Amino acid sequence: MGAGRKHFELDAERIDAMIVDARARASSPDDAGSLQALLHAAADGVPPSPSDAVALWCSSIDTDVIYRAACRAQSRRGLPLETFSPLYMTNTCDAECRMCGMRRDNRALVRETASSEQVEDQLRTLKRRGMNAVALLTGEYRSERRGWAIEFVNRALRTTEELGFGHVLINIGSLDPQEIDALLDGVSRAPDGSVAPKVTMCTFQETYSREYYGRFMGRSADNPRADYDRRLENFDRAREAGMRIANPGILIGLNPDLAFELTALILHTQHLLASGMEVYLSVPRLRLTAGGAEPRGATDDQFVRLVSLLALTVPDGKIVLTTREPKEVQHKLVPICTVLSAGSASVTPYTDDGARFPLETSQFEVIDQRPFEDVLGEFAADGGGIVNFGERTG
Repeated sequence: MGAGRKHFELDAERIDAMIVDARARASSPDDAGSLQALLHAAADGVPPSPSDAVALWCSSIDTDVIYRAACRAQSRRGLPLETFSPLYMTNTCDAECRMCGMRRDNRALVRETASSEQVEDQLRTLKRRGMNAVALLTGEYRSERRGWAIEFVNRALRTTEELGFGHVLINIGSLDPQEIDALLDGVSRAPDGSVAPKVTMCTFQETYSREYYGRFMGRSADNPRADYDRRLENFDRAREAGMRIANPGILIGLNPDLAFELTALILHTQHLLASGMEVYLSVPRLRLTAGGAEPRGATDDQFVRLVSLLALTVPDGKIVLTTREPKEVQHKLVPICTVLSAGSASVTPYTDDGARFPLETSQFEVIDQRPFEDVLGEFAADGGGIVNFGERTG
């Protein structure tokens, strides 16, 4: 199962050195022409190196120029747009992440946990409405409490296979090898032992900075989110257990040094691609939570610049855009993203014609609260269809 492959290790000193060099290149008149040439080559399908990408990030080249290069490169590839909807099965959590509405000490959040029957009903509702891909989400739990969540998600995962979902993403936190085996128990396997259905492990690092990770995710031993390295290696453990798709991500706004986050995410993605995994990339911005202060995330210009450079540098990675972003930003970025996720961040929110979006039970605020048919229909009409979104059933 590939257990001999090396797990990912982040060399922060190397990244810091790359950024120092990039800033020097970006401020040097002698390098201006070479950076323009790099961008032109990237638009023609020659990806820049991580060091070149961070030099472009630091450069004075206008963001719209970088964006247009990304649009040109993406149009040459002609990839279809994919989709999925999030399905929160519970909003309970043992973690202490300061930026998250689900953190265990957030008394402003109204806690809810669905039954397995309610989850199955939600899955059938999504299928009836034409949504054929779903992300199953729970909180993160101490080791002695993780068993029930694993069993909970496993039952839902087996139901998605029975119902014929085309893609299932699992966001349950970092798991040990035997826990991943339990999560996948009863799921079909291919002849080589890999998971047969399209199942993706989602484990956002949120920030690759150890300093900011500790500041926001906490450091106490009983906090299931506090172990930076255990989380960083979760995709490698998932690969060894037979999973072949990874979804790393950063939460834009935690670490103000976006050059560091961009470089680290590129290096992590390249590692996962080299190990044979398909990679989805998530780069959500901070949003309001129940009981939280107004978040300070990246500007629209910074966000477009970062997504554009990801699209150019790791073209084999699939960038996920969500309805955390307003309609205008979606329309700007869909041409360079591969996935548009639409839905609610509340527990079992879906009805036959829409969804509930109560902030008091949600992990974070969703900006675009239109039914996913309306969100996706705008792009389906332009492109002739979206992967995992189609005709209603039942």
